[in-house]
Amino acid sequence: MNIKPLGNRLVVKLVKKDQTSASGIIISTEEKNEQAKGEVVAIGGGQGKDENIQDLGLKAGDKVIFGQYAGEEVEDDSAQGVVYKILSGKDILAIIE
Repeated sequence: MNIKPLGNRLVVKLVKKDQTSASGIIISTEEKNEQAKGEVVAIGGGQGKDENIQDLGLKAGDKVIFGQYAGEEVEDDSAQGVVYKILSGKDILAIIE
């Protein structure tokens, strides 16, 4: 899937949460919380001086944390289980190093 974000938006590929615990116990879908982590796939061109997404220092490949309910979720039809989020630059909380 090829998504090109517009303005101050970016596309993040969601990181899948493990279905099993460290001790090997299978976690049901009701018990696990959705993780708000992902990898930046694409960045929009920005708009205006104040909201330019490049000021955040993000680039494709960066791992980020964002608000759990932020953005729009898009499933990739060509790859099963791959989910993307289209987020605004202000939704990014931190970069994971």
